[in-house]
Amino acid sequence: MYEVISGDDLPVLGPYSPAVRAGGLVFVSAQAGIDPFTGDAPATGGFDAECRQAIANLARVLGRAGTDLRHVVRTTVFYADLADVPVINAVFADVFPSPPPARSSALVGLPGGRRIAIDAIAAIPDSA
Repeated sequence: MYEVISGDDLPVLGPYSPAVRAGGLVFVSAQAGIDPFTGDAPATGGFDAECRQAIANLARVLGRAGTDLRHVVRTTVFYADLADVPVINAVFADVFPSPPPARSSALVGLPGGRRIAIDAIAAIPDSA
């Protein structure tokens, strides 16, 4: 059994749930680096801003599910350009508390000219 996490303020680009909560975990669908209301990438700041927007979208979904970035145990980063990996690493070091979550990465083609999407699995505090 699981609970779907959704809301008008959560970005969804297809026929899937933004997140599902099962047991003591929440599974967040990949969040692109776009504004959740306009669907646009940040107008300024380049890839760094797009990466931070993807993480802000993750944080928004996690908050709706009752958790936050401090409780992320694993992420998957989908990115479109290998040259962006140093920026991804710098943003992750800045945003995620130490120790950082486990991470997998994949170089992929993303729809709509997007350059990054990040999914996550997080623990729900006090759910043990």
